[in-house]
Amino acid sequence: MQLLERAQSDRGALILVSWHKHRVMERTPVPDSRAIASLGYDEAAQVLEIEYRNGSIYRYLRVPPSVYAWLQRTPHKGAFVARKIANDYAFEQQGPPEPGEGALERALRESLQPREPNAHDDDDAT
Repeated sequence: MQLLERAQSDRGALILVSWHKHRVMERTPVPDSRAIASLGYDEAAQVLEIEYRNGSIYRYLRVPPSVYAWLQRTPHKGAFVARKIANDYAFEQQGPPEPGEGALERALRESLQPREPNAHDDDDAT
């Protein structure tokens, strides 16, 4: 069974914390990825936890710190996971979060994104 909790980090960033098999995994949102919602990594256990935008959560086992470091740096995280992680490391599917959590997280994250100006914005100024 997996439990999720939302918390604020000391820097003000939203952190998702998951408890699974008595291990705590903090996940940080990934707003610039269309495929990945959040990432977490336990360096001591070498476990990478990925929450995908569709709500599924996977834990990849025995992932070296260097691979996680590359994942953090790459601008194309979904493609990196598909090429370098998904087929190369054993994994456990944690399942989707509680019903509605994915949609709520997505709505909250989207509400914090800067809004693109549109042609009607000029009408407000007059």
